[in-house]
Amino acid sequence: MSRFAVHTSPVAGQAQRRRELGHIHQGCTALGWSEDDYRFHLTHLTGKDSAADLDAAGRAKVLAHMATLGFKPKATGFKPFGQAEKIEWLWRQLDKAGGLRDASPEAMLSFVGRTADVDVSHVRFLGTADASKVIEALKSMLDRAKRQAASA
Repeated sequence: MSRFAVHTSPVAGQAQRRRELGHIHQGCTALGWSEDDYRFHLTHLTGKDSAADLDAAGRAKVLAHMATLGFKPKATGFKPFGQAEKIEWLWRQLDKAGGLRDASPEAMLSFVGRTADVDVSHVRFLGTADASKVIEALKSMLDRAKRQAASA
């Protein structure tokens, strides 16, 4: 018996299960398996004919087998909403809508500094909360600029 118990929330367990099932289906496509190939490998490895019926050990066994055949799941690094790109996109949209006097990157950084009360050399260095504050401010400004353009 193990001295340590792993405690995970049901939500985290379900997210892990979905991720692993997704990787199994990615692997089927990447390896060029037909439906029959897929069922054969599942049955041969685990005795089950559907990935949905697999427990964590069964999913790990299938993924390990796929890895020996050359499959590597696509990396899914956490990126909070692509916030830096969204800020830059909103800034360009605001310029197109006529809401800016100066659309330069320096002006954007100045705006970001005033809005989030931080000093950064690029928007990618903003924290998630600060980036969200800037995004909301830009969205409000863009809405206002679009309303003014429509009424003119």
